[in-house]
Amino acid sequence: MNLPELFRRYLKTQKVSPVTIKNYIADIKNFLGWLATKTGIKYQVAGKSIFSLLTLETIEEYKTDLAAKRTPLSSINRRLSALRKFGQFGTSHGWLIKNEISKVKTLQAPLVDQQSPNKKVLAEFKKHLEAEKVSQITIKNYLSDLRHFLSWLEVAT
Repeated sequence: MNLPELFRRYLKTQKVSPVTIKNYIADIKNFLGWLATKTGIKYQVAGKSIFSLLTLETIEEYKTDLAAKRTPLSSINRRLSALRKFGQFGTSHGWLIKNEISKVKTLQAPLVDQQSPNKKVLAEFKKHLEAEKVSQITIKNYLSDLRHFLSWLEVAT
């Protein structure tokens, strides 16, 4: 049973845009691959019974793993949207009796402390560059590089 292809057909009947269909299929394949790695159960073998594994606990673990891999928040939320639609698909075919996936919440960006040490360093460095009459594009690039370095440093330590 080719669930991604059946899901694609379902999305077309729901008048979903071609770009969203492409993204949702990729997201579902990502999830099904993750699920196979975690459980050893492949959707190609399990078929429609794979929907019995779509529990809140499973989705929460998936979200946690995505966040741990530093997946961008927008990508995580799109994948969750794809899973919610996948749950609707399963329910519409009677393969999923209780669609717990619809209860899954999108993630919100954490509030950033405006007075964090990194913010202060970036602000001071920007002032220094402006005083040196460095071009705005160079300042932008330097600050971007410094943000990436500071982010890496937080992970590495």
